[in-house]
Amino acid sequence: MRAQLILTPQESKRLVAKAIVRMGVVQDALREGIVIISVGTTCLCVLEELLKQSLSPVENYLSGIILPQRTCSCSAMRSRVSGREHAPFWAFQKGQMISSASLRGLLSRMTSSDVFIKGANALDPTGKAGVLLGSSTGGTIGIAVPIIAARGISLIVPVGLEKMIPTPIEVATKEAGIQRMNYSMGLPVGLIPLRGTVVTEIEAIEILTGAQAIPIAAGGICGAEGSVVLVVKGSNEQVKQAITLMEGIAGEKGRQIEAPDCTKCSTLTCPYTKRDSLISS
Repeated sequence: MRAQLILTPQESKRLVAKAIVRMGVVQDALREGIVIISVGTTCLCVLEELLKQSLSPVENYLSGIILPQRTCSCSAMRSRVSGREHAPFWAFQKGQMISSASLRGLLSRMTSSDVFIKGANALDPTGKAGVLLGSSTGGTIGIAVPIIAARGISLIVPVGLEKMIPTPIEVATKEAGIQRMNYSMGLPVGLIPLRGTVVTEIEAIEILTGAQAIPIAAGGICGAEGSVVLVVKGSNEQVKQAITLMEGIAGEKGRQIEAPDCTKCSTLTCPYTKRDSLISS
């Protein structure tokens, strides 16, 4: 059986989040170990699926954002990050949410049975993902990656196909860099590969239904910008399950935030603050 399905970016985030929560490695870590969830729109959906509730205001769960005409950092998050090495995170230990532990403290206790969930900003055609870095010291992922790699902690990377780029991640990382830009539309950023288990709409459908998903088109208008068109195929039961799943998340609206006011921002590396222009003479 075959079905042609369309997912908007927000619907994709919800689908991917549902799949991540279902993954065996995540369920095992929730039951017996530690799960850390980083900031971001898709990670927010993961957190909502775990808590079984809607969370707001959205600004409290976002850090770096891409707005029309500029890269930026969420104003609500800037105040929380000020004076710290990294953005906030959310953690579960044996299924219970914990709030008092530090990131370095939790990482020091994590083992290969534990899970770190971090969304991505880029996905290349080979399935490799990368995340933008707004902090000159690497932020959350700059702290976490060495420990994740050294201990074999499971890094789960939720990312929608809307973030597909034609450039290999290895090439893209060499071209990016906060201090390499002579001009930037908004906050200049670096890019780092995320070497973990990438979960897109394709993997999500397989995890949740066992069906195979093949992207055949992307984009749209009138609210379908960034959408992906999929052909889903499999047994009658698998495809019907996928259709039911899609119908359950269809119509979910994208998260809206108030765009940060550049005149009130103190991020000196951003030319939009008009304090430290990166335009070279």
